Amino acid sequence: MTIRLISLFAAPLLLGAAAPAPAPAPAPAPAQAQGIVGEWRNTNNNVHMRLQPCGNAICGKVIWAADRQRADARKGSGKELIGSTILHDLKVTGEATWRGKIFIPDINTNASGSVTQLSNVLIRVSGCAMLGLVCRTQHWHRIS
Repeated sequence: MTIRLISLFAAPLLLGAAAPAPAPAPAPAPAQAQGIVGEWRNTNNNVHMRLQPCGNAICGKVIWAADRQRADARKGSGKELIGSTILHDLKVTGEATWRGKIFIPDINTNASGSVTQLSNVLIRVSGCAMLGLVCRTQHWHRIS
């Protein structure tokens, strides 16, 4: 980055002419949003989800699940786990942090939650339901 900045400032001096002002670049998506978009697996590797833009927020949809987790979800919510949106309305609230809602299919309830990007390959998903009496945290690993 330093070399690039030096060359941008030094080029007009070396060429003996002022360089025209560059056209403004389109505003990129927030760096954090780009960081969590992609496919993730939980630590036990029995659920995979895709985090993707959904309107002006991020959502997470289950793209694969082991038979046991699928059965638990059907027992709890009566719905198929694959294709379910388990994270929704995630919005940036700080550096590498998003807040939104988490759907917990095993107990058929929504909870307030957060996603924190710990590294390029690791996120922490935390949520609490029932007025904060039931809380859970999971780590999810990026699928290459």
